[in-house]
Amino acid sequence: MKYFILIFLFLVTLLKSFGHTYASMTGRIGNVYYEGLVIGETQYQNQAIAFLCHHFLKTYYPSFKKKVYLELNHSNTIDYKLSYDNQFDYAKVKSLGIRIRLDQQFNRAETVLKLLEYGILNFSELKTARKKFLASADEYDRTDELTVDSLTLKKVVESPMNEKIKNILNIQVPRNLSRIKSNFYTEYYFQNDTFYFKDFLHKDSVYLELKQVYQIISDYYLGTIILETDSTGYFYNRETKKLSSKFTIKNKLESFYFDHTSTDNNKKRLYFEYEIYTKKKYKFIYLADKLMLISKVEDYEDEFIQKDIEKNKKY
Repeated sequence: MKYFILIFLFLVTLLKSFGHTYASMTGRIGNVYYEGLVIGETQYQNQAIAFLCHHFLKTYYPSFKKKVYLELNHSNTIDYKLSYDNQFDYAKVKSLGIRIRLDQQFNRAETVLKLLEYGILNFSELKTARKKFLASADEYDRTDELTVDSLTLKKVVESPMNEKIKNILNIQVPRNLSRIKSNFYTEYYFQNDTFYFKDFLHKDSVYLELKQVYQIISDYYLGTIILETDSTGYFYNRETKKLSSKFTIKNKLESFYFDHTSTDNNKKRLYFEYEIYTKKKYKFIYLADKLMLISKVEDYEDEFIQKDIEKNKKY
């Protein structure tokens, strides 16, 4: 299937950074607003989910004109809520709409679409529930407690997908949805809650499929480091068209992000690092031609510097 891209797509994205590690992102596609704390590739997946919701509404429920608010967090825990309100922090919206709150790591697009359709088909019930809730709830507890009961939502989420949702999930959404000519030089596309990595220098052939992606570190010519989690990943060499086996960063400490510090194309090396809260940095070199990860680079640096200091003391 070719990429499905709406030329007239209206997309606005705002990233508010907290240091260099993560950001709160607010975006809009048509009447679908989305927000959430994003790290690495989460922002692009959130865009893709909002895009799919937008297309779902236009294709199957064009007469539904209410706003949709998505609060999408990528989490190891599973939690979802559905309501009719306007408590959407970052965008500061005033209009009421269907509000979906999600904490989930896998099958995120499928879950959101199921909740969205349930909200549309039971919209009058959502409005009635809001009125009853506001009449009985304490004014300070109105933002988080309003939701369809958890047992009902669990049944909705665990129910088989209908053909409408299957059709929408089957759309290929390229990374960098908001950029002009986003289908060119794209690292991957998102389809059926799966990331398909493709070689844009070699006829867009797919070389890796993953259910989750933490971050990617890419050099146009050498290739791409694909971090599936914060401590495991793969490397694809675009020059030789070879994919490495899965590598593991041992004893990975808690951090938000890896920084791609530099690339040496002549020596076929990619340099990256991560920083922990004490500001200590852990550095790595990926040898693209050897498909090999070199860790503890900071220790090698310290040893080299100390040897050089001792050597200079002799003169």
